Amino acid sequence: MGRKSPSSVEPAERAPGRGQVPPLNALRSFEAVATHGSFAAAAVALNVTHWAVGKQIRLLEQWFGKPLFERRARGVQLTAEGATLFADVGAAFDRLAAGSARLRERRPAARVSGTVKVNVLVSFALSWLLPRLPDFHRRFPEVDVLVSTTSRKLRYVGDAFDIGVRSGPEQGAGLVSLRLMADERLPACSPALLSDRPIGSVEDLRQHTLLHSASTRGAWTQWLRQAGVPRLLPQRQMEFEHVFLQQAAAVEGLGVALVSLPLIQRDLAAGRLVCPLRTTTWRAPDYTLVLNVEREGDAAVSALRDWMLEAAAQEQGQPASG
Repeated sequence: MGRKSPSSVEPAERAPGRGQVPPLNALRSFEAVATHGSFAAAAVALNVTHWAVGKQIRLLEQWFGKPLFERRARGVQLTAEGATLFADVGAAFDRLAAGSARLRERRPAARVSGTVKVNVLVSFALSWLLPRLPDFHRRFPEVDVLVSTTSRKLRYVGDAFDIGVRSGPEQGAGLVSLRLMADERLPACSPALLSDRPIGSVEDLRQHTLLHSASTRGAWTQWLRQAGVPRLLPQRQMEFEHVFLQQAAAVEGLGVALVSLPLIQRDLAAGRLVCPLRTTTWRAPDYTLVLNVEREGDAAVSALRDWMLEAAAQEQGQPASG
């Protein structure tokens, strides 16, 4: 019997080790598809494209050398091998999450205390900061965060803030600007809105109501120009005073809003909003942390600054679009 060439060695004959671990991004996509029952729903949950999810699943099936899903007209179903893998992957992710939580809780004996004044845009406060603030309070229970909202330039706010968040950097004496995260804009709407009038291309927006806010009045114009249909006329248009009202109108099915992806993560995860068109993303100025240099060295201020940067970095690690 002749020797097998190195290329003909079966996977089961290879020595076990870390090289035998499947691609982690592919496992993450697999877990999402298995949980949600479709590539499309998994793409929404992961905030990536349907194509990106499909690519990761194909990569994982090639790695194992066997199908993990049965493709059906309405979604997918796990094969027997896929079901076994799903149970193992879920348990592994649970252990990893528990271990990470324990590690994050191991903090120095010295406790940080104090008060931090935060001045942010109203929409950012409602949609991003406040939903995440309980995590900061769990980690720093002796730090009080005082949140105020305005869209004024922070150089005119004086010493009434320690940390601010604005769209784009701010220049001025006593200010330091740090990039927080990208602000990518995509059309979003209620899933129910698509049942009667699906949106498969930009041209389909002609059959819908476009939702605007007073502070982002030109956003749709820029996005449509970038999408190649600058003269598109929708069925109707509605304008709201604030961005958060525009987003709430989209959730209620009043029309399609051009939204900031970082501000609608909870709505996407809960299925209250979907992004039917992901091929064209308009990049607005980055969300920026603006620090009052006189308070930059304060321990409580530093704790909140680092926590915000960490939270934003974790979310931006997931592609906003394909």
